[in-house]
Amino acid sequence: MDDLSFLVSSHIPAARHRIAKHLIGYATIQYLDRGSVFVSYDDRQYTLEGCWFWPAYPGPYTVFHRAEGCESWSHRHLAFQGPQFGKWVADGLWLTEPQQAPETRDWGMYFDEMRRLADTPTRWGRLRAANMLEGLLLELAEVRQEGAAREAWLRQILSRLESEDTDYAQIADENGISVTTLRRRFLAATGTPIHEHRLLARISKARTMLIETDLPIKAISDALGYQNVHFFSRQFKRFAGVAPGQYRHSR
Repeated sequence: MDDLSFLVSSHIPAARHRIAKHLIGYATIQYLDRGSVFVSYDDRQYTLEGCWFWPAYPGPYTVFHRAEGCESWSHRHLAFQGPQFGKWVADGLWLTEPQQAPETRDWGMYFDEMRRLADTPTRWGRLRAANMLEGLLLELAEVRQEGAAREAWLRQILSRLESEDTDYAQIADENGISVTTLRRRFLAATGTPIHEHRLLARISKARTMLIETDLPIKAISDALGYQNVHFFSRQFKRFAGVAPGQYRHSR
């Protein structure tokens, strides 16, 4: 980590400043743990509230300041330069937009220790600070990757659930997991049990068909995979509050 140089760091408990500029030749990592901040990179805009990291780096025109209605925020930052930054970018470790802080540790204390080491006159202290910074970037990159994998998995599952002959065991087998694990993961990702999600999707399709077509209710029931129109009507009323015929006439 000798190819990374620390420039300046700060901790401002009640920050009110405004930054608006292109960074040339160096990068910074910022941390917010109180208040609210507006951040933009060219035409990308974010309002951050809670615990967030955000970068400033060569390329985009970077702006950040207190968000509307916020008096101040708790701000930490660390600036650095050197070939190691380019390696982090090439390896996909560098964040190019704000990222919420993982709930894995007290990041304020972590950042303060990293700043303290970066400001020490010894090589060993600066090396430890560089290792801490890389550790932070690694953890953030890992969270981003896990999130992308979860999104891809969920998109695939949701696509499969659109089929009326969906078999949970088959979906689970395709993903190399048990049906129990499938149900648990789906609930964790969406907040809704997988069977209830499927029922809600069916009822949503039924509402559309009742309003936009003149199909008989039995034909709609058949199209949605129900084997019994009376069961379809009971289930529709459970979720929509009224029977299918009443729903059609009320619209």
